[in-house]
Amino acid sequence: MLRKEKINKIIIDFSKQYTADDFKHEIEGITSYKIAEKLHIARNNASTDLNELWEEGEIIKITGKKKFEFFSQPVFSNLTGIHLQKKTVCSSLNDLVKDNVLSVKADDPFEELIGAHDSLKNAIVSAKASILYPGGTMHTLLLGESGVGKSLFAKTMYQFGKNEKVFREDSRFVVFNCADYANNSQLLLSQLFGSLKGSYTGAEQTREGLIAQANGGVLFLDEVHRLPPEGQEMLFYFIDTGMYRMLGESGIEHHANVSLIMATTENPDNHLLTTFMRRIPMVIQIPNLSAKSIEEKKELVLHLYNLEAIATHMPIMVDREALMALVLYNPPGNIGQLKNDIRLSVARSYLEQKHRSFEELSIHDYSLSQLVQSSVKSLDSKTKETYTKQLIKDAYYVPPYAYHFKENDEIIPVVLPQQNQTDVQSQFEEYVQEIAASLEDSSHPAFIIDDEIQEIMTFIHEWILYHMNLLLERSQSAGFAFYLKSIKDKNKNSISFVSNEASEGMVEISRNLIKEIETRFHFQIPDTQIKTIASILQTFKNNEPRVSKIHMFVLAHGDSLATNIAGVVNTLLNGSFLTPVDMSLTKNVNEILEDLVVAIQKKSKDADVILFVDMGSLTSIEGVLQQQISQRVFVVPTINTVILLEAVRKVYYLNYTAEAVLNDVVRMTKRLDHSLEHHIKGYIKQYTEKVIYTICYSGEGTAQYLELYLRNILEKNNIFNIDIISLSNDSPKKISQMIQDTSKRKEVLCIIGNIDPKIEEYPFISLEDILVRDGVNKVFRLLGSEQLLQDKKTIVNFKRDVFIDVSLETVQKYLLYLDAQKISPVILDFIKKIEEADGKQCDNNVLIRLVVHICCMIERLMLGEYSAPDDLGEQPTELFEIIKTNKSILENAFHIKISYGECNFIADIFQNEN
Repeated sequence: MLRKEKINKIIIDFSKQYTADDFKHEIEGITSYKIAEKLHIARNNASTDLNELWEEGEIIKITGKKKFEFFSQPVFSNLTGIHLQKKTVCSSLNDLVKDNVLSVKADDPFEELIGAHDSLKNAIVSAKASILYPGGTMHTLLLGESGVGKSLFAKTMYQFGKNEKVFREDSRFVVFNCADYANNSQLLLSQLFGSLKGSYTGAEQTREGLIAQANGGVLFLDEVHRLPPEGQEMLFYFIDTGMYRMLGESGIEHHANVSLIMATTENPDNHLLTTFMRRIPMVIQIPNLSAKSIEEKKELVLHLYNLEAIATHMPIMVDREALMALVLYNPPGNIGQLKNDIRLSVARSYLEQKHRSFEELSIHDYSLSQLVQSSVKSLDSKTKETYTKQLIKDAYYVPPYAYHFKENDEIIPVVLPQQNQTDVQSQFEEYVQEIAASLEDSSHPAFIIDDEIQEIMTFIHEWILYHMNLLLERSQSAGFAFYLKSIKDKNKNSISFVSNEASEGMVEISRNLIKEIETRFHFQIPDTQIKTIASILQTFKNNEPRVSKIHMFVLAHGDSLATNIAGVVNTLLNGSFLTPVDMSLTKNVNEILEDLVVAIQKKSKDADVILFVDMGSLTSIEGVLQQQISQRVFVVPTINTVILLEAVRKVYYLNYTAEAVLNDVVRMTKRLDHSLEHHIKGYIKQYTEKVIYTICYSGEGTAQYLELYLRNILEKNNIFNIDIISLSNDSPKKISQMIQDTSKRKEVLCIIGNIDPKIEEYPFISLEDILVRDGVNKVFRLLGSEQLLQDKKTIVNFKRDVFIDVSLETVQKYLLYLDAQKISPVILDFIKKIEEADGKQCDNNVLIRLVVHICCMIERLMLGEYSAPDDLGEQPTELFEIIKTNKSILENAFHIKISYGECNFIADIFQNEN
């Protein structure tokens, strides 16, 4: 992490301690002194980076006190809803926070719903009318498919009512699922209206109903279609009069002021009585996921990832392919299912990255389920391209703190100051650079490209390519599009440039372009703009790569490898940007260094040098070079063509600094390595799916409890890439065949069970090995977990659990009526109490005899068969007294009487460890 990024993280962490309410009081920022102290760096270095962060719009500068303070601008915008321009300065944060902005968020909770001004707009208008109806709130029915957010919408209606003082401040939002009591009208009546003590069997006390609890607020009846006709009729009288009686009550009526909000996934005409529907004046349709716009879906997906980022305390980077798949995905479970699919993608990404050090989770298209991925695969290429154009960035950054992804954020493009000495071409180039930097920023773009801007961009790109034979950069076409849109909108903040003279030929091209723009987009461009647009077109025509303050070299062993790589990069970028240095295999290191120094000295001496090298001694030449040349030297050990293309493009077209290039190389390397690893694993996947078989010769007991215990151990130790499969059959040959059939494309770690299937290529660990030898250690060793091998407690507990289940499976053969598994918890509790009182744990051999004996003893005593005489015998031992004290555990559970003689038998087993 670069120093500037560390400083930004400190400011973000500092800022996140505050809430929106804190801005009503005085809030201090963090000073450069504090930051320098935390990072153990010089204050002037911290100040340099702080100024860069301020210019980039990452932090706010607070000047009200004698020393500057700083606050995170993204955190501020998230907390207050105020979007600021870059280089924001204020005397205090309170000056930035105006009540009208905060009150919008506080007073209108509907604004927090994604799609409030889009797909939910009509629903919200109806909901507000329902709550604010002059004669009192109107009872409301919400219609919509499962998972569209009806419960959230109902809760938002309630919150809106509280803010508008329609509902009391101490009122409640009470939820009742009608499906829970659909088949029992008596209990349904009791739940809704309450019941008196003794009003029905089991009514042991008077209890308040949900209507009383919701008095002054809202009762939300979910799945109201599951309410039977008699249940609907029960509500008629209350809806009509506001009066109700409790179950078992006569002659007394209670009044409650309750607003009913109901929800159903079904057609109300088919499931609700006509007389019931007449009493519900407001019916609101909540749109499903497929009815939402692309921008709305994008905001929703990023919001759901934001929730996961907060839960995992880790930023998430969602690449464009994954986001597009999720945006195009229309699951039957709507938002509810989308949320689960997003959570699954995060879990998969975490599992895939957990064995590597990483600072953020990366979501790729292969992180998604097959169902989600198929939503893109089924599209034709033209439709796919249309959607791709609307997702302008390669990846989308989701921070691990609450952040609002609004599709219609009114962020005005930067207005460039007019300077007499600056012509339109240089101004426009600077403006394009602002846009280029914004489009590269994955976290907080300053320029929002909406559908209209995108359409203008596409037209400009194609028109200029056809009429001027020029291929524009995205940032250039975006800059021109923003300029044209500011003219169309006649915005008071519209962008203005100081015009200069243009050639007659370019003026004519400008007139032709303006004519087509006016025809296509239906707005007029003033004649005063003809020369300005001509100058902008001249800028595109004269667009030469900027003189960079970075020189880039590629060094590779061989007679022509570096030349070939540089040739590819320079040809694709249409220039001579990357200088090749071929290193013949016959040359030694000193000769290579001499050639390199000569090549560098031919370049400008005030520029940094970045060397992309392939291998060996080249990766360690930085120190030697630094002694011979004055420039800063950065050695990057990669000659990957993709990385070189991006690095050169960003230096010569986007004017990146050396540090920014290095940071970008790190990001791209991680992404490429991750993709490469995933791609290769796709070929060798059949060898990476690991499995352990637990087998049983007869019945399913042994195989199943071994599977259960192993799964628990793996989950507790965060081992999720190993599957456990239990198999049972009365034929060893069939078991062997079942393993052969199911182990294809899997790596079998071992087979555990009570019968050897005789498969030589897979290790077999017998149940006997587990119980009396080092079988557990063998299993853990095969898992490859040193942590488990060192965990003696887990090994002991695993053996003990297996011993118990073996003993229960054994004793079951001798019991006539009792189920050993069902009575075992009480028996084990009895044994545990004795062990705790005696101060030591019995060994497994004693444990198995105790379990078998006590099971048989319980059944024998319950059937009234033989019982040992109530004879104390010799002087009672301390162990006998412990057993006598705790025998009530068994007596109370099974309604038996355990004699002192039986206690002696149990004590003998405890004491006899041989």
